[in-house]
Amino acid sequence: MSQHFQGGSIYLGLGSYVDELFVDDQGIVCDKNTFMKSETQYEIDLSGKMLVPAFRDTHSHPLFAGREAQGLNITSIHNIDQLGSALKTHRESNPSMTWLDAAVYDRSISGAQTRQTLDEYVSDIPVVLHADDHHTLWVNTKALEVAGLLQSELPSLSAGRIDVDEQGIPTGILREWPAMSLVMDLAPANTLQEDVQALLWAEQQLIQAGIVECQDAWIDRGMAEVYLEADSQDLLKLDYKLAFRADVQSFNDDFPYFLELSKKVNESPRLKAQAIKFFVDGVFGSATASVSEPYLSSKSFGELNWSEEALIEALSLAHQNGFQVHIHAIGDAGVSFALNSIGKASPRPQGLNPVIAHAELTTPNLLAQAKQLDVNLCMQPYWAQNNGMLLSCRDHLGDDRLYSLYAIKDMLGADLNVAFSSDWPVSTPSVLAGITVAVFRQGSANMPAHNPAQAISLEQAIDAYSSSACTLLGNNELGTLIPGQPFDAVVIDRNLKEEDLDGFLTAKVLATYKAGNNLLV
Repeated sequence: MSQHFQGGSIYLGLGSYVDELFVDDQGIVCDKNTFMKSETQYEIDLSGKMLVPAFRDTHSHPLFAGREAQGLNITSIHNIDQLGSALKTHRESNPSMTWLDAAVYDRSISGAQTRQTLDEYVSDIPVVLHADDHHTLWVNTKALEVAGLLQSELPSLSAGRIDVDEQGIPTGILREWPAMSLVMDLAPANTLQEDVQALLWAEQQLIQAGIVECQDAWIDRGMAEVYLEADSQDLLKLDYKLAFRADVQSFNDDFPYFLELSKKVNESPRLKAQAIKFFVDGVFGSATASVSEPYLSSKSFGELNWSEEALIEALSLAHQNGFQVHIHAIGDAGVSFALNSIGKASPRPQGLNPVIAHAELTTPNLLAQAKQLDVNLCMQPYWAQNNGMLLSCRDHLGDDRLYSLYAIKDMLGADLNVAFSSDWPVSTPSVLAGITVAVFRQGSANMPAHNPAQAISLEQAIDAYSSSACTLLGNNELGTLIPGQPFDAVVIDRNLKEEDLDGFLTAKVLATYKAGNNLLV
């Protein structure tokens, strides 16, 4: 069945609009002559709605999001009493439970974030709360006991830290993965089928957001197998890229596994394991991102997780074996370290330029260096707003650095390929929410815009979720609605070109087309 769309705002991508668009029987965008040759023609009146290229999320964690959805949801709780009540009720309702996992808690929540606070509500089993930055855990005493963190000398960590009180006893806050894993590695594991169900739940959320392709930017042992199992049952509707997580302590031991699994994954037309994820630094909320000027709160400069020699060697090994490198770097010193290491590593695979994810604090010189090295920037536009997550970093960074975060317009002005993503479940998978903040630098009418000089146009925001995302993912031939491309498209319930902030905030995805098929039907 061929399709003819008209009567609305039709954006092809790369700044181009048309009055009508044709799709052939195979789900390929075509010209009018090809459409007219079809035996079955379907007319679609958009009635003033908007048709745009489908979205790609270049840095997300759908399996983690699905797993979190299987646990206790505490996202909407913003005070200690309500949090404690929810934990206690959940425990009492599940008497056979041996481990209580909940997500995500607001790091700006009032009250003492200590193990003793959680003990008041649940003390007989481990309680593990994931923070909204997903780089912090808040746990009770039982969790620390099970991990052996109260019975012996604390272990030496490659990065991150275990917060302690004046007596040197852990408070219940664990920062960054080396510390968090001391508890998380002991959590009861999902069965393979439980994980498949978690992934399928997450996929439906992505479809509702207008997403047709997603990169899972944190693949540990056992996670690629979930995608393979779902694919073997023909359950997946979207395309996925998988990025294996590089652990500085075990990278050389893990690399044969990356090679083995990538070969299996790459046999699927829906799946590709073509990237390796490196964590260069931490996050601003824990003052662990690497900065060139010290944090106001701790006078420290944050942390680098890799030595320069080790990172260059690891990046080179990845490049030599055909992997794209996908580097988490948030602070300006972290971004500089990542760029310098990229410049000294072996040449990258053709079509898979290096990626720096987050790049929250940058300078014009860093952007120029990124352009010189032909590096992709993977940004999360939803974070560029004055909400609790951003404002919780003020005490660490001060007003000037806080204001300069997420310089997206400057990045585009430096002629960099800037692709957007969500980092879900750190924040919402909603692409329209991300576009709203990119255009207005606000996620709510109740808060002032964050550095509005860095706002970008609607078209630039859509391109960052489509054509630029495809460039980052190595799909250079995709991401627009020009003739010859698959009809991967999204219908939005209104013409965003005519809407103000309130209109953007209430806009909805009505249809998500992949190769001509509406996945939301």
